[in-house]
Amino acid sequence: MKSHKFVLLNLVEVPQIQVQEVTRHVPRVEVQEIITEIPKVEVQTVEKLVEVPQVVFVNKTVEVPQVQVQEVVKHVPKLEVHEVIREVPKVEVQIREKHVEVPHVQIQ
Repeated sequence: MKSHKFVLLNLVEVPQIQVQEVTRHVPRVEVQEIITEIPKVEVQTVEKLVEVPQVVFVNKTVEVPQVQVQEVVKHVPKLEVHEVIREVPKVEVQIREKHVEVPHVQIQ
């Protein structure tokens, strides 16, 4: 009979170092001086007299007639008639003829 041999493989991870190169771009500040000519403006003032008409307002009073209404209370007697009845004796004259004989004297 044949003998069988078994091989037992055991896998074990072994750490290995692998080197990789990484390139990082970092800005490097470089100063370059650029000269640009800009004109500098200087203001020089020159005084010039210009006559301008000036309007002057003068107040002038003018009398304007206005109607002013005033109330005046004037007391005027108002006639009111009230009848007051008073009894007054009324004298009635009645004429009666009465014959009276009067002696008559005759002078001659």
